[in-house]
Amino acid sequence: MALFCAELSNFNLPHMDQIIYLKMKKTVLYLSIALALVFAQACNKGNNDPGPQGSTTNPTLLKTWKASAVLEGNLDITSEFSNYRITFSESGSNKTFILVDRQGVSTTGTWSISTDETKITLDVTGGATISLAGVSIGTNQLKYTADEVGKTGQVTLSFTLVPA
Repeated sequence: MALFCAELSNFNLPHMDQIIYLKMKKTVLYLSIALALVFAQACNKGNNDPGPQGSTTNPTLLKTWKASAVLEGNLDITSEFSNYRITFSESGSNKTFILVDRQGVSTTGTWSISTDETKITLDVTGGATISLAGVSIGTNQLKYTADEVGKTGQVTLSFTLVPA
């Protein structure tokens, strides 16, 4: 026992303080690195791209669509719309469309959608406005009605579109 006490009295306590200090410093360093990694991970949880500003509530709309069925009343006139395509794009708050009509003529402009997503308004470059009513947007189908001047005057066409 006396030998143990003698060795203990020779033990250098300042050296022990340095070991504890270095261990604490090492622990603080590891904790700091761990916290930095946690914070960095938390910042990267979501997509870094904030997405389009003022984006549509239904991004399913943002693609090119082609006519699958077009009806004038009960009359199927789909074959007359084989060239028909409409592309909805959005970049930031800039919403643009390209409409290729049944004759293959392209029209461009901007578009907007009602908050309940039942009406799309196409503002054609040059001033005209086209209203798409009764809009129904699905992953694989877009439906709406639009008025058009026909041989007998104003007619309402019912469109069913699918991804092109």
